Amino acid sequence: MSIMKKSIAGAFGVALGVAAFLPATASAAPVDACQAPFGRDAVTGECSATSDVSSAAAAYGNATADANRNALALALGLNGGVAGSSAVGFAAPAAIAFGPGSVAEAIGLNPGLSIAIAGPGATITVDSLGGVTCDGPGFAGDLTTLKACIGQN
Repeated sequence: MSIMKKSIAGAFGVALGVAAFLPATASAAPVDACQAPFGRDAVTGECSATSDVSSAAAAYGNATADANRNALALALGLNGGVAGSSAVGFAAPAAIAFGPGSVAEAIGLNPGLSIAIAGPGATITVDSLGGVTCDGPGFAGDLTTLKACIGQN
């Protein structure tokens, strides 16, 4: 296994570990989980994840994640939130939407890390080409462009 695949596998393992410790939803209903490492597709309930053989993607809850060309994508849409993450070419974006009406979108097109976290009622986006936007409570940051925003109520 190449160093890149080992790195992506390690990051994917960390992402899964973080997701395992997220708080349960108020209704205690199970959260849909879709994990797609190294060329797999997964669709379960409200989540979907796809990746090519060099990448890994994971989505939990109402979320979609897509990773290609040595990338890693993570999306968590919990407690009424909707999240989407898309990555190519050594990018590793994460989108986390938590609470009713929250929307988080993270698009990684350049090598590096980025994150979008949306609270209830917020729309938060990070796009490695288009920048970051915060509408409502949340945070977006891109380590490749060094752009960030913090949204408030």
